Amino acid sequence: MADDIVMPEEEFELQADELMAEEPTRTRRGFNLTPRQAFIALAVVLAIALIALIIYLLYFLGRPEVLTEREPVSGIQPIWQVYGPGTGEDPFFDRPMGVAVGSEGRFYVTDSGNNRVCVFDSSGRFLFEFGSFGVAKPAPGARATYVPGSLNYPVGIDTDDEGNVYVASFYNDSIEVFDPEGVPLRRFPDPTKPVGKGSSGQDGLGIAVTDVAVHGDLVYATDQYQVVVFTLEGEFVRQFGKPGLAPGDLDHPNGIAVDDDGTVFVSDSNHGRVSAYSSDGKHLWTVGELAAGPRDQSERTFQLPRGLTVLPDGDVLVVDPFAFELIRLDPSDGAVRSTYGERGVDPGQLNFANDAEAYRSFVAIADKENGRIQLVRLLN
Repeated sequence: MADDIVMPEEEFELQADELMAEEPTRTRRGFNLTPRQAFIALAVVLAIALIALIIYLLYFLGRPEVLTEREPVSGIQPIWQVYGPGTGEDPFFDRPMGVAVGSEGRFYVTDSGNNRVCVFDSSGRFLFEFGSFGVAKPAPGARATYVPGSLNYPVGIDTDDEGNVYVASFYNDSIEVFDPEGVPLRRFPDPTKPVGKGSSGQDGLGIAVTDVAVHGDLVYATDQYQVVVFTLEGEFVRQFGKPGLAPGDLDHPNGIAVDDDGTVFVSDSNHGRVSAYSSDGKHLWTVGELAAGPRDQSERTFQLPRGLTVLPDGDVLVVDPFAFELIRLDPSDGAVRSTYGERGVDPGQLNFANDAEAYRSFVAIADKENGRIQLVRLLN
């Protein structure tokens, strides 16, 4: 039998050290990472997840949310809602103030805080936007930045029979007109000249236009205390209304609409009432009560009537942001037929809504402080 081989202690320790030195090489054949590598990998994964979340939010919040299965809310059946284009540098609305329906069932929305008009199809899907910020009447020492098609706090909006779009550019004291695709066509009145017998723009020039309505070949615009009427090309026709407390007098009206027979309906906002006039400006009726003072908490027909629209059956629908309601009026005498709505952020609820536009059997609402446009159906 061969003698047992005895390894010297020094050689045994040397081989053990060599085996231990080789061990990390063998374990790296798996998926081992150093702490620094693991931290970098985790950071990359989190960054990718964050980018994916942002893309998801922009895509899905920009898409119309179809809500036909939702329960009615205070007489309002929500259909869809959009919060902005969902794309570009400004994917969300910044307090949309006005809405109008044009050719091909397009919805034109004045995105007031972003100084633009956003366009959607009848399903609420974003199509395109137009307009840019430009100052026509700068403060002393500043320079004008206005170019054709630029806007300065757009509010009211309407379209004509050809689909052209008329936008009330409030701080530019004028109306900006675009074709259906957003190409600038003209501007009127000239914000550096007086209008008619008197106008309320800066320095008494132009008109501090708050809303606009187009009927046939005429454009009706509200300013601080009157209605000013122009041709489609912008030629001055007439004006009516004046400051005062008597029925038919106006104080900062913020809504105007015209029905098929030419009756003009105006939201006399600071007086808390709505007035109707004939096409030539004769006062027909007024509904609503003047507040006794700033602390008057008595129940009134309107708190602050603003945007309004004529429904297919001829009734007048008034948006009251302070009451968080839509109020339906008889067009012959202003009697209240129905009220709709309640305050909230859910579909069908309202939060200082500013305007409405009838579309077939639906109503589009500029829900300003909810930062969205809603398409709804009114019940009863």
